[in-house]
This record gives sequence, C-alpha cells and structure tokens, in this order.
Amino acid sequence: MLHSIVTRPSQDNTSDTQALARTPDCAMFLGVGAASAAELGNSACVICSNDSPWLLIDCGHDTLLRFKRAFGGQSLPQAVFITHLHYDHIGGLEQLYFKAALSGQKVRLYVPVQLIQSLCAMLAYTGLAEQRADIWHTFELHPVGEHFFHQQVRLNCYPVRHQAPGSAFSLHLPGRFFYSGDTRPIPELLIHQIGQGEIIFHDCVASGNPSHAGLDELLREYPPAILARICAYHYHGEDDIRAFEEAGIGYAKPQQIIPFC
Repeated sequence: MLHSIVTRPSQDNTSDTQALARTPDCAMFLGVGAASAAELGNSACVICSNDSPWLLIDCGHDTLLRFKRAFGGQSLPQAVFITHLHYDHIGGLEQLYFKAALSGQKVRLYVPVQLIQSLCAMLAYTGLAEQRADIWHTFELHPVGEHFFHQQVRLNCYPVRHQAPGSAFSLHLPGRFFYSGDTRPIPELLIHQIGQGEIIFHDCVASGNPSHAGLDELLREYPPAILARICAYHYHGEDDIRAFEEAGIGYAKPQQIIPFC
C-alpha cells in the first residue's frame, strides 16, 4: 500500500541518506476503534520509515490481519511496543507468537517494566508442543524504562492516566510524534514534554469515562496550540467523528497514512 505513496530511495544513497532512512516519517493506523467498535478495528498503529514498517504499537485481536493487508508479503511485524495490557491491545500476541515461531522469525517486544510480570503471567501457557522452547525464545523481550533505542533511534516512554497508576504508557519520538495509548487528559505531560511540533495521537471519545479522555475534557484541559496538533483515535464510530469535526479536532481513520512534520 505504501509503495504508491512514499518514494523508495535509490540504492546508491550516501551514508547520510541511509541514516535518514532509519528515521520514521509517517504513521499508518491499522485500526482506530474502541474495544467494542469492531468495524473500526482494534487501535494499533504502524510507525513507518520510507515504505517499510518500523515499529508496531500494540497488537489487538485483528491487528495481524490488518497488517498483512497493508504490507502484503511482509506479513509479520519485527518489533512491537506495548502500551498496556487490555486485550484489545495485546490479544494478537499469541497469534503473532505462533506465526513467528513456525516461520523461524524473531520479534522484538518492547514492554514497560511495570507491565512485564503481568504480561508474562498472561502468556505463561502459550507455546508449541512441537518445540522445546518457550515463548521468550521467539519474543525477544526488551524491558523499557524512561526511554529505549530502536534501530539506533531513541524513544521516550511516559506513564499516562488509565485506570490503575502505572498500568498504561505513552510513546514519544521528539520532533516526530507522541502516541498517548489509552489515557485520560494529560496536560501536565503534553504541555511540558511535547513541545517540538510533534503530531499528537491521542485517545479520545465523544463522552469521556474513567478510562478514556472525552472530547469536552480535551477542549477544556489543552491550549489551542496543543489541540491543533491532536489526531484522535480509539473512538466509537460516526457520532464521535461528527463531534470531532464540529469541534475542529483531527482524527485518524483505519488504514490512513499520516506524515510527520
């Protein structure tokens, strides 16, 4: 899908251009929906470099099917960042393990350290009877603290507000993008940390609840300069879209490619 939109660099590029090729330049949302919005897909986003997947954020029940549709022959992600442990965000990990293990592939799994014990418990019974190896021989677990490096690029990780403290995390590449994960409004984070013109992918529904930010709360909590950079996702459907449009808030669509600044 990306081949017709993003130009592939020639093979005789200089080393500077090759270094630039490792830097993400756009995002593709595979799904943008809340857990109950099946037609919109589980919220998952592929960060891309040129026309290739660079990092997958979350892996819900339908994420791998949508990934294969988008990228064809390159049907499995090579690296995944996990924002939190609700099943609409990790329900595809077991499927990813089986596909990767049976094809002899490794998948780097970036997981905030606070989530690792619970994730290990959730995947404890996942494995193949045909192999004398557990899931962590296929998933290369990379614990994430305040930051980590992926393909020589440093990304920041911040806790957000989603139910219990320390249960959900955001992802930030300065100057490129901020991805909130599931969260309530976080003005203390966006105002003080996200100040280099990044596009802000923000969890939002028309009517907020204890787990997700509501549109009225975003309009109340964030200044105009931040609202202008927000691209909402994890919403319910057409009613939410109409509310975003009336409020002048941008929103992501399934399979949409969104360039970074």
